[in-house]
Amino acid sequence: MQQQFLEPGYAQPPYQEPGYARPPQQPSQQQPHQPPHQPSHQPPHQPSHQPPQQHPPQPRHQQPGEAPPRPEPGRQRPPRHAQPPQQPAQQPPQHPLQQPPPRHAQPPQQPLQPPPPRPPRPAPGYVQAPPRQQPPPGRWDRIVLGRAAAVPEPKPPPADPYRPDTVFDGWSTRYLTVRLASVRGDEHRCSGRPRQDDITVAWHEATEAVVFAVADGVSAAPQSHIGAALACRTAVNDLLGQLDEERKEPDWTRVVQAAAYQLLMRVARVGEPSEEHRREAIATLATTLVAGRVLPLADGTLRVDLVQVGDTAAWQLVEGLYHPLLGVESDDEISSSAVLALPRLPSALRPRSYQLPADGVLLVGTDGFGVPLGDGAGMVGELMAAGLSHPPREPRTLAHLLDFSRETFDDDRTLLAVWPRHRLTEGMP
Repeated sequence: MQQQFLEPGYAQPPYQEPGYARPPQQPSQQQPHQPPHQPSHQPPHQPSHQPPQQHPPQPRHQQPGEAPPRPEPGRQRPPRHAQPPQQPAQQPPQHPLQQPPPRHAQPPQQPLQPPPPRPPRPAPGYVQAPPRQQPPPGRWDRIVLGRAAAVPEPKPPPADPYRPDTVFDGWSTRYLTVRLASVRGDEHRCSGRPRQDDITVAWHEATEAVVFAVADGVSAAPQSHIGAALACRTAVNDLLGQLDEERKEPDWTRVVQAAAYQLLMRVARVGEPSEEHRREAIATLATTLVAGRVLPLADGTLRVDLVQVGDTAAWQLVEGLYHPLLGVESDDEISSSAVLALPRLPSALRPRSYQLPADGVLLVGTDGFGVPLGDGAGMVGELMAAGLSHPPREPRTLAHLLDFSRETFDDDRTLLAVWPRHRLTEGMP
């Protein structure tokens, strides 16, 4: 038999007829030496209605160097050293719904929930704005009494000198508790004019006294806010100097004249002010003034000394009732100088001294607070009596109360409140 030349390590596989060819025939006895891998040139056998009987192929000895025959298409080659596959017993076909699930099958999954319906899409070119949510009312929202005043966004005041819209302060000594606030009125906020009220408070450590000054600049004077600030600082400095001199009683004439002289020097700059400087100071820097001091007494009460120029007033608040101390024109025993304003001086000063009870509070304020307060029986009086029966823990609380909104009341408001120290402890939650 003729040997075919093969490359080293390579065995040429035998030729196999494609799957559509007729099954291989058993070699006849006349062709004992015909190799099974040689192709047959006979035409493909047409299948008949009777399927031909198939016999298992006879095993053939593999020649040396010959590659093992490939399995026919569609038939799997059994693994080496494996047992011949066993033909399973014929089972009657089962209905698809009755067939058992295959091994290692995944458990049936729960049906998916349908997604929530989407909102309708807006028309092209239309942008839908998110719903507007109103913020909850806050603790520091402006208090409205009656009909609120319509207030737009405030305009900035002049920058020289700097005047903030609102100032507040608060502190306590061993015997006294102080709260103060000054807010710009709605009229000045809308017009961009500065706050014309001013206040100064100081503590004299040696005597445990608190000295103060409250001023209200005249609206017709273009620089009255400067006059109010100068008058307050000058009056407090002079009172502190008199306490350092260990005076038993304040020299109120000296206090008022020092404040008026400071306004005149603002215009004169240098040298002694003339009559022309005085007229200019009255026209541009005019301001009212209330100055005073508070001394704590051994029995828990307060001694209050006051002097007044103009319409700035003072009250004593006891058990929800307001008792005027200054600025009531209908009371002949209480001086009223509403027509006067520094640097003009009254013909005669009438200082006042009072002793406040241990459960009372001293209030000193400008007419922006005094006019809506009235006799204290209205909404403003009720608001202040409830908020100031004890010292508020936070100093800004007084500014919040003072900045109430009520129609027709749009002037600047300034208020000073002084309590005995024990009232702070009583009001603690």
